Amino acid sequence: MGWSQLYDQLSVGGFSGEIIGACFHSIHLFRETTNLSLRQSCVVRSNGWWFGIPVSENDSFRVDSRRVDDGAIAIRRGHQPFELITPSSFHIFGLVIGQKTLAEHLRSVLPEEDALACLGLETMQAGERAQRSLRHLFGEILGEIQRRPEVLQSAAACESIQNSVLEAVTDLCVSVEHAPETPRSEIQHSQIVRSVRQFLLDNSDRAISVPELCSVFNVSRRTLQYAFDRVLGIGPNAYLKILRLNGVRRDLCRKEQRISVQQAASDWGFWHLSQFAKDYRTLFDELPSATVKRTENAAR
Repeated sequence: MGWSQLYDQLSVGGFSGEIIGACFHSIHLFRETTNLSLRQSCVVRSNGWWFGIPVSENDSFRVDSRRVDDGAIAIRRGHQPFELITPSSFHIFGLVIGQKTLAEHLRSVLPEEDALACLGLETMQAGERAQRSLRHLFGEILGEIQRRPEVLQSAAACESIQNSVLEAVTDLCVSVEHAPETPRSEIQHSQIVRSVRQFLLDNSDRAISVPELCSVFNVSRRTLQYAFDRVLGIGPNAYLKILRLNGVRRDLCRKEQRISVQQAASDWGFWHLSQFAKDYRTLFDELPSATVKRTENAAR
């Protein structure tokens, strides 16, 4: 279904994560587990709808300007970039369904205006029974596929799985309650953080300072600080360093284009190599040379 993600690690430590998933007909279902706080740039590169369902109703995360908690479910349209801010020890079910398949199924049980209204929401505050049923179904499907991957070779089994998922999602939409609107200040803070990140990536060949960011985006230092504290839980200076360290890590992990540690560090504005290595190890729990070695071993 063309699901794409780009990760920035926000909290310190060795990262570990797992994605278990399966595709059948016009549905992509997966479960993602991560141990550290992350910022993820996401997009469904197909004509589909994405649903983000925390595995536990006690889990919370952020999608763009909205905080998703208290058992809420996030939804985004295909080809619509969005970002996730997830905490440490996070577990989420992801579901991508073809737009035509989902719309046709919803219209068969809901008035058209209600079906379109459901799909136009950014978060769904659905009934507890429907949510528990959906989580249970997703766990059962992925568990059975792990035990018996050959089940996906059966057209009848795949069609049955798809029908079960569509029925469960429909039940979810029927039970939807409208979530309260996100406060305007929270939306503005999220927009500032997203704009700053894109500006930093577009100018990765320069050393950007906080005063320059304040000037470019016409905000005070206090506003910038508050926006980053509220959205990411860290200040802008710390985020500048974290973003650059993640940029170095991605460069070192590219198997198709080898680059030295010194060159990668310099490209992202790190001139003091010993301090860079210390900061890199603090964030990722390994030296940059270890990242290079793992990448080389994986390419063999």
